[in-house]
Amino acid sequence: MGGASSGLASAAVMRADGREASAESRNLVRATAVGATLVSVRSAVEALVADHIARNQFIERPVAGRPDGEILLAFGLDKGGRHSSCKAVLAYINQPQLCSRDNTILFGVFPCEKDDYSSLAAMAELYAPDLEELRTNGVSVAGVTRPVHMTIMGDHSFTTSFDGHAGATCRFPCGYYCCLALPSAASKALLPNYADYGTIQDGSGAGRVPRTLLHKSAMSDLYANGPLAAMEDPPAVSITLSFERRPLMVFAPEDIMPMPFHITLGVSPWLLSLGAEAVAFDSGASRAEEYATALSRAFRIDVGLAPAPYWGGTFADRACHKIWRRLAAVRAVLDQLVLPSRAAAYRRSCELWADLLPVLNRASIIAAPERATFPRQAAEFVDLLRSSFKWESITPKLHILACHAADWSDRYGSLELFAEQGLEAWHGYVNQNSTVFAADSFLESYVRLVKRAAVSRGPGDSAFNCGKRREPAPANARCAKRPSDMRTTRARAAACMGTRQSTACAATASANADKLASNIYLAAVSKIGRYRAGPGLSTGPAGAAAAAEAAAAAENEALLGTAEATCLEALHEDWTNLSVHSCLLCRACSLACLFMRCCRRAIHQFAPYGTPLASQ
Repeated sequence: MGGASSGLASAAVMRADGREASAESRNLVRATAVGATLVSVRSAVEALVADHIARNQFIERPVAGRPDGEILLAFGLDKGGRHSSCKAVLAYINQPQLCSRDNTILFGVFPCEKDDYSSLAAMAELYAPDLEELRTNGVSVAGVTRPVHMTIMGDHSFTTSFDGHAGATCRFPCGYYCCLALPSAASKALLPNYADYGTIQDGSGAGRVPRTLLHKSAMSDLYANGPLAAMEDPPAVSITLSFERRPLMVFAPEDIMPMPFHITLGVSPWLLSLGAEAVAFDSGASRAEEYATALSRAFRIDVGLAPAPYWGGTFADRACHKIWRRLAAVRAVLDQLVLPSRAAAYRRSCELWADLLPVLNRASIIAAPERATFPRQAAEFVDLLRSSFKWESITPKLHILACHAADWSDRYGSLELFAEQGLEAWHGYVNQNSTVFAADSFLESYVRLVKRAAVSRGPGDSAFNCGKRREPAPANARCAKRPSDMRTTRARAAACMGTRQSTACAATASANADKLASNIYLAAVSKIGRYRAGPGLSTGPAGAAAAAEAAAAAENEALLGTAEATCLEALHEDWTNLSVHSCLLCRACSLACLFMRCCRRAIHQFAPYGTPLASQ
């Protein structure tokens, strides 16, 4: 490229710069038996803030009720990846594009099989003192000390475990308010003032007794010498309020993020399954199977989506938004199979959820009119689900959406500013670059990962852009406006044009769609069967038939899974015992596939007639 006259640095100079950058205090990494962490989290935060200020990219984000000039940080930890590990991340909020993975600080990676309390406690011994010191003393920016306001983000399992809370299945499942999970005789006996707390099944009226930072600090002192199970004289549940262990770091209840990303991923597929449950409740299991198949086909043909093969055949975040932009295709399937009153309630629920999604997932300050409308729509959405679909119970995610998400939005101006996308994206980055960080041990590979993330961290600069940035497109700008639009799968198939998929990709998409339909159908029939057969409910002929159908479907699915597992085990055994000879391997594969086809055919052929398959 012209050698010295090109003006570019030589490879030797770049290597020297790389070694110098690796030796900086903000990029130093330490390794222990637990995992790999940055030596100084403070140095990494101060360097990142200084870089943004130097490039005029620092954004002041005032918080209602907090002092001005604070540096906003969000701490999160999540388990995942091809090789199971926990990634500890700090999201820096005073910047543009804050949900990007490159704009977060990966300060620790820990190999683990579970992210339970004991594992989190071992990890916290490495980084919790640094975070506490950072939160207490602030950071130095241009010679001036700025206070740090730190919040906690992540899924419900992590935030409750880190907080010392018993989780979503305990008596007081909410981390913001002291409301009960379900009304029960045991709760009434244990709690004299039972009616004062309320339950999350009350919908938008569940929040009555807020949790306080003072109470959480008291629980931290109470469990300093051991958890609740190790105490000789444990306090009553009215005192602990479902805190069973010492919080690893004490966060105020209002500083626990309402997890907008996980609410989106949890509520969107659940709302689709709700339609199948409504069909099963009103019309029976056979119509529910028909609905699930038609819904899966509508996703592929009308919406233009195929379910992801992971997470049991659900949808990713962007796919959730695309589905709710094209609600007509979903409603058209349901309107043909349920009662008009049920269809109207479901249609209204879908419309409310479509209105909530943009506010829930917009990484910018939400305008005041939208923030004022959000709590009303969220409350109506949850209350409508509870009143119109009586077999449903309010989950912790729905409770957080109805009662606490609006408070966070009013205080910070937006929910998505503290979203978990940057945290979750590190799993994909590690999976895609596993060969780059390959080493003799997992710990050494994690050291390389944290070192690479630290050295390559830095904000973007407008000087590196060759021209004007493309403006974001308005809402629905790239959606088809007419049925004959060739961007849609249905129009291309009608015109005998290719669907822009290879044969293998089309087969995979079809298999994933079938899996989605099967999952939705089996879950819906099973849930309605349990509801009809539950205590205190009417168990007439329709309820007994639905329960029997659910039990038969679950048994058949379990038998099919056992048959396929047996075939795969036999195939792997043949692979191990035989030499790699094409004829023998082809014979083993053919026998295994034939056996699986026979099992599937037998189950689906004889199951409707009630033939006992377990003995076969």
